[in-house]
Amino acid sequence: MSVENYNPKSCKAVESISTQFSEDPQREPHEKETGFHVEGDGAYFSVTSFKKVVYSKLLQRPEFSVKCLHVLDGDGRQGTVDCLSEAAEENLTIIGVTGQLPVGALNIGTPRNSNSHADLVK
Repeated sequence: MSVENYNPKSCKAVESISTQFSEDPQREPHEKETGFHVEGDGAYFSVTSFKKVVYSKLLQRPEFSVKCLHVLDGDGRQGTVDCLSEAAEENLTIIGVTGQLPVGALNIGTPRNSNSHADLVK
């Protein structure tokens, strides 16, 4: 499985297929999760998100590395692909992402005024 990193040029690729981003219609609201996990002294968080407002922003971050995209095909079958270009070529609906984020990219600071998931990733 490849790891895809994004740079400013590939952010345009994210924008160009953003119409393929969606929430999974088969998941209940409480199943549309975002998780950050780091083992011991690890240098990277493992991140999985099924929240469109979160994963669409993660995909635009240059330090975020994609391990796989969770997708639906035209018949509603779930699967994974390794990169945005594959999802675009096959016209798949992206419903989530799994990847890595350097530990230094996450900062737990002062509380926000909102509990909105859209504000998790800037």
